[in-house]
Amino acid sequence: MAEEIQEAVQIIRVAYDGIDIAMKIGSGTLNQVKKAFDLIAALLDREKLAGKTNMRKLLLKGGDLQVLQFATGDMEQMEKLAKKYGILYSALPDINKKDGMSEILFHTEAVPRVNMMLQKLKTGRIATIDDYLKNGDEKELDKVLSVLKGRKKGSGSLHTETLSEQEKADGLSNGLLERAGLYAVEKTDISVEEISEKFNITTGQAGEILEMLENTGVLKRTEEGRYQPVIDKNEFAERISRYKEISGRVQAVSQAQNKNLLDISISKQLIAEENDHAVKTRIPGTWGENARYLWIEKEKVTEIHSGKSILTSLDKDKEYRLYSSDNRVAGTMNGGQLYENHYDRVEAEVRRRHAEAKQKAEAQKRLAAAERKAAAVTGKLSASAGRRLP
Repeated sequence: MAEEIQEAVQIIRVAYDGIDIAMKIGSGTLNQVKKAFDLIAALLDREKLAGKTNMRKLLLKGGDLQVLQFATGDMEQMEKLAKKYGILYSALPDINKKDGMSEILFHTEAVPRVNMMLQKLKTGRIATIDDYLKNGDEKELDKVLSVLKGRKKGSGSLHTETLSEQEKADGLSNGLLERAGLYAVEKTDISVEEISEKFNITTGQAGEILEMLENTGVLKRTEEGRYQPVIDKNEFAERISRYKEISGRVQAVSQAQNKNLLDISISKQLIAEENDHAVKTRIPGTWGENARYLWIEKEKVTEIHSGKSILTSLDKDKEYRLYSSDNRVAGTMNGGQLYENHYDRVEAEVRRRHAEAKQKAEAQKRLAAAERKAAAVTGKLSASAGRRLP
């Protein structure tokens, strides 16, 4: 269980402009994660204008990205060494002008070559993106983002502003926005009034929905004030799916940083019912006529164990309604009691099985190492004996 939580919290994958971005966030705050997304998205947009593709190439490699920090005075030497060792990198903005250091972003696969380069440089270290953000001045970072976003305006891009991937995820995974988007992309063009009438909402709400769809590259606005689709229904559905995954993972980060939340995993076999917004799960240790159920919002759920289980959390101070099989309220219980009485035993068993499996794997690894060592010794003895024969 701990490993799945760690995976969800430590690595965030983002789909942006058709590229998967993976980054380790370590102990970075949720705000730093959002700013990291904003920064990479803005750097990608800057590269489009400059005709460069280094950042894009790095991201297309997949896997994780890391940061090399070195003395600004070594910049020229770093560039020569990076060329010599064939290291693809993208320069990061200087967001701490007082420390005399500069940073570049590179792919993890280049770590051995970067280590060779570090031996030649006077100073330097390998860090993570959140190390880079923590070391920076927040006001300077905001200024850099503002400049980068300002460059994008007027570039002819379909996006009228840069949205962080979390903002896109929160927006496009919203039920009404999703339905409106699916409806809009099947039309030749559409107006605010049509969306207002179709979904029985105000023209102000309809305008906000169409503006969000425009900002995320789903629609473009015509000179007449109407909106035309930029992508088709299948592309929109894929984008929604990606953003829901992003939203779930960032939600996991947020939850992990809230000390009042207790992480739990629930086997999908315990899911009794679901709708567009929530899943109904049977509470472990209850069954038959006394079975009790929890309704959990889908936005607070992340799939783990290759889709066999879901990861969510309980607020230990919150009073949760317990439902009967026919969805009548059958009582309440706070999150702390629910965890201790029903979920902690399940988690303890999962942890026990995981510990046993880990110990078994380590024992097998030690045995294999011993066998290889014994085989090597036997081989040397045989070779030595063969040389002594007349």
